Amino acid sequence: MGSYAELFDQKLIFWDVEAVDRADLYQKIAAKLKEAGVVKESYFTALSQREEEFPTGLKTNFLPIALPHANPENVNQAFIAVVKTANDIAMKQMGTNEDMKTKNFFFLGITAEKQDLQVKLLQRFMQLMNDQKFVEDFTKLQNPYDVYQFLVERF
Repeated sequence: MGSYAELFDQKLIFWDVEAVDRADLYQKIAAKLKEAGVVKESYFTALSQREEEFPTGLKTNFLPIALPHANPENVNQAFIAVVKTANDIAMKQMGTNEDMKTKNFFFLGITAEKQDLQVKLLQRFMQLMNDQKFVEDFTKLQNPYDVYQFLVERF
């Protein structure tokens, strides 16, 4: 089990989410995260504002992903929420602001006590998404239980 395994929770894995665009997706996921108690009321607005300023899309070798997150004051407990959308969602790339699309989102909940996590998680995601076997196995997963088991073992 990886050192990040405790950040995953089966209740925070959402598969085949219907969303028309990024704003719709963020609204839906923010509501689910608030219901789960891991984020504050301010989370959706903070998440959206941060994405506008610092896009979180990543084009890796094998799978385009996004790592949306809000500042720590909007988060109650550290988490990684795993989301796969039914359709491609338009995003901007981290660092370049170029257009891209993805169905794979990892919402990062980073608390003030775990501020150093952000860089470490980014590095780990880059490593895994550039691992062809990991990506092939991940993209075959069909339900939240399998996703959870896979990530807890491999992350």
